[in-house]
Amino acid sequence: MQHAILSPPDRNPGARWFWWPLLVIFVMSSGWALASPISSIPDEPAHIVKAAAVVRGELVGAQTGEGGPLLAVQVPRYIEHTNQITCFVRNVAATPKCSPAIPGDPTEIVSGLTTAGLYNPVYYAAVGWPSLLTSGFKAVYGMRLVSALLTSIFLALAFSALSRLPRSKWAILALAAAVTPMTLFLSGSVNPNSLEYGTTAAIAANLLLLLKGSLQGRALVVPVVATTVAAALLANTKALSLLWLLVVVVAVLILGTAAELKALLRRPAVWAGAAVIGLSCAYALWWVASHNSLASKPFDGAGLGFDAGAEIMLDKTFLFMHGYIGQFGWLELDAPTGVMALWTAVFFATALAGIIYGRGRYRVATIFLSAALLLLPILLQAVIITDQGMVWQGRYILAIFVPCLMLAGIALDNANPRPWPAPAVPALSTLVVLLALCQVLTFVWVLRRYVTGLAMDIRWGDMIGNPQWQPPLGTLTVVAVFVAGTVLGAFLLLRHVRGSSVFSGTAAPAAALAGPSLPAADSSLPDDPGTAAPAPGNERLAPVRTGKP
Repeated sequence: MQHAILSPPDRNPGARWFWWPLLVIFVMSSGWALASPISSIPDEPAHIVKAAAVVRGELVGAQTGEGGPLLAVQVPRYIEHTNQITCFVRNVAATPKCSPAIPGDPTEIVSGLTTAGLYNPVYYAAVGWPSLLTSGFKAVYGMRLVSALLTSIFLALAFSALSRLPRSKWAILALAAAVTPMTLFLSGSVNPNSLEYGTTAAIAANLLLLLKGSLQGRALVVPVVATTVAAALLANTKALSLLWLLVVVVAVLILGTAAELKALLRRPAVWAGAAVIGLSCAYALWWVASHNSLASKPFDGAGLGFDAGAEIMLDKTFLFMHGYIGQFGWLELDAPTGVMALWTAVFFATALAGIIYGRGRYRVATIFLSAALLLLPILLQAVIITDQGMVWQGRYILAIFVPCLMLAGIALDNANPRPWPAPAVPALSTLVVLLALCQVLTFVWVLRRYVTGLAMDIRWGDMIGNPQWQPPLGTLTVVAVFVAGTVLGAFLLLRHVRGSSVFSGTAAPAAALAGPSLPAADSSLPDDPGTAAPAPGNERLAPVRTGKP
């Protein structure tokens, strides 16, 4: 007789789905932090200078008189020197070997320029402090690792909240798919972009848990604190972050029934968190209004009208998807074509499946976030093109891309809460392995661009035999670190797939279920009556519960 393999439920899936993803994401992000040469990441020198200035008490800086938001601040010479390392930027044949040495005393305080001088200082205060503890480029790598840790924590909080929902087999896979090479690349940099998508994911998952999780007492603490801290930080990350916060909160609230929303509003802890978020948003609005954080120097296209801007963005809508998946350096190097193709297929399949098979409020919320992902870039760029020209990059809306994929997975879980059938296991497992291989391939491809440069006469073997540049710890060590994190992440997802599936047979293959694993957190009942058929006959279907890590 066919039946599900039943194991004792895991008593604390939320903790395990926090610590393991935290380790995986931080290790992979750290690999990118080490593999990316100083100043090789978009706008990073400006953010490094801003962070070093903020932790030394200079929140804005002095106007240089050159027009635009270019401000001068007082920072150590090694920080200012990041603006001078440009010889290999946008030239895939050049390596960082051409970078000039730091002249004079690296710790001497000098004037440094930054285009991020008008930005809200909260993110920079959080990541800039390593420059107070050490000097030289070690401090810059330290800033990157702190930023990676912050983003990893919030993404891990999202995984943890999803695991505590009544069902999450698709949601966890969808969120894992949203952790693209691009998100990890930015996570390992000094750039507030990464904190945006980390916090929007944490807000969406934890706010949904407060709505749907039937939590009481101490169980409310983590989701309330996670939502509050994530929202407060997001609001003070970049000028557009308040818009991302509004969009994500509205998308989650769409999922709530009237009874659920009333129950949420009856909780004092929720009101306390809302008060903190409100004060944070008020401060963020004050900063944007008083410091003109949306200002920018003019770029190509300045002077065009709204209609022209909208038309240009329509033409480039799907080109900007490269920025969701993998666009490296100063946008001069895309991820390999196969990687782009696979991740694009996963994105469209997940989003469309959530829209097609999602029911009721879940379908509406998925459509809402998908529409925001497609239409907001067009609208925002068209509004500013006259004054600023074409400034949009795909990575700017990762804060919507990540929760959009996650919400599509949640919609699929609601539509079909039963465990995956046994035939689905090989297909899903193959997809997990392919995405892991794509992560490694992209990482090594980008690292090769810096170690040897890319040219017709340069071979893969030159990375070992004739390197022109080496990352800290060496090429092989950095690759080994990233591969280790990727393998661990793939293993945890494979266990999740197996743990959320129904197996055929009369006995469980005990050896296959042994070892470190993470539980699936699915329920046998949908949100709305009648959305799933009962199991045939007298069979009892339930997710497989595996051992604890």
